[in-house]
Amino acid sequence: MKRRTKRIWTIGFAGVAVLVAARILSRGAPPPPLSRADGWAIGAAAPVLPAGTGRSRALWNDPSVVATPDGYAMYATTSLNEPFQPPILPFRLVSRDLKSWRLDPGTPLLQPVAPYASIETPSVVRFRERWHMFFTGILTKPDPSPMAIGHAISDDGVHWRIDRPVVLHAAQEDAWRSYLVGEPGAVVVGDRLRVYFSAVGARAGEGPPQDQSIGLIDSADGASFSAPHRVLAQTAQFPGAKGFAGYSAPAAVMIGGDLHLFYTVAHFQRGGDPEWRQVAIAEAVSAGAKKPFREVQGAVVSISDAGWAGGEVIGPAPLVADGKLLLWFGGHVPVKELGPLVRRGFQGPEFGIGLATRAMPAQGLSKRGAQ
Repeated sequence: MKRRTKRIWTIGFAGVAVLVAARILSRGAPPPPLSRADGWAIGAAAPVLPAGTGRSRALWNDPSVVATPDGYAMYATTSLNEPFQPPILPFRLVSRDLKSWRLDPGTPLLQPVAPYASIETPSVVRFRERWHMFFTGILTKPDPSPMAIGHAISDDGVHWRIDRPVVLHAAQEDAWRSYLVGEPGAVVVGDRLRVYFSAVGARAGEGPPQDQSIGLIDSADGASFSAPHRVLAQTAQFPGAKGFAGYSAPAAVMIGGDLHLFYTVAHFQRGGDPEWRQVAIAEAVSAGAKKPFREVQGAVVSISDAGWAGGEVIGPAPLVADGKLLLWFGGHVPVKELGPLVRRGFQGPEFGIGLATRAMPAQGLSKRGAQ
């Protein structure tokens, strides 16, 4: 879940490490090579929305893309004033062809409200004749948890109002979400609004200190929500014994009656820079949007696939358009290679939002290797 651009997350996972300081942590090995999932094409040369696009020193991240009556809108975040520092806030970019993007409006869609310092990872859907944005609110006081999930509403997708600052927060009574929840991913399934989210607790077995998984709440009206429950934990494909910390940043899309869930795969490397990072994007499928998720073999994209995102791949955002499955994601070069970006005034291809594409999958579980 942590981003290099979000220093408060570093504080958060240090807190998890303190909780399990007596345990033997990862041996410091880098992530092992990952196989590729079939059928994906990745633009490795540069992001489609590089740093500095449309706004001076903009470090675009956390994409959420939706179709609109006039074309498409991408909701994305950047630090507002000082790069990598709060407040980090959501903006809206628009496009008619899914290739060129411009800010509309040129100002943030929301401002922080108590108890938050930043509003990040917007996930936007239309439900019950309104636009809904679920977001990660970064708390000004990160103890005992650094973040929570909030909700905003809009009639036009441009003018937003936070109606529920806190929809969901960490709960010590649930071990799997005892430390934090965040990074919501909203999707409409039939007459229900589902919100998947990242959850972190302390690991009980072998592997990194973090135990990261995907949870779910849902709603019939967009105002009241079910009790949260865990829907996807890390599988043998990404074992804790090899330093994988679990899953983060879920985003879902309905295709032919099945629910396709995309999420990042986190890895912990003691002594690394950073120690915690998101190294791949994976996919799981729920047949009929009712059955348990089955993970597809291989990574959609990993840090070894996209040259400009060799440091981290972040925040998937799926959309079906033009007969393809499109998947935007954030990313950046390794930390040690960010110097040219800084010297250019935080403008250039070392940081931004990229795109992966795939032909539309057949209805039902794919034969591409689903477990």
